[in-house]
Amino acid sequence: MAEEEKTVQCLTTKVSLPPLTFKEIKALARPEFEKYPERFYPTETFAKLGFTRAQCPKCNHYYWRKSDKRKTCGDSK
Repeated sequence: MAEEEKTVQCLTTKVSLPPLTFKEIKALARPEFEKYPERFYPTETFAKLGFTRAQCPKCNHYYWRKSDKRKTCGDSK
């Protein structure tokens, strides 16, 4: 028996939501930034200045570093 598709309809036109925090906004945007860094960062300029993009082994987020000696993003705990 196939499952019936369920839909939800919003009956109000105005919805008041609390403002998002900086961390919440960053969490929403991060997947797009990580997937397409060239759309959001001056990647060619960073490369010319000697920066490379790396993934933090502690939190798995990407960051820009000038030296290969730096192993973590600095934001991870």
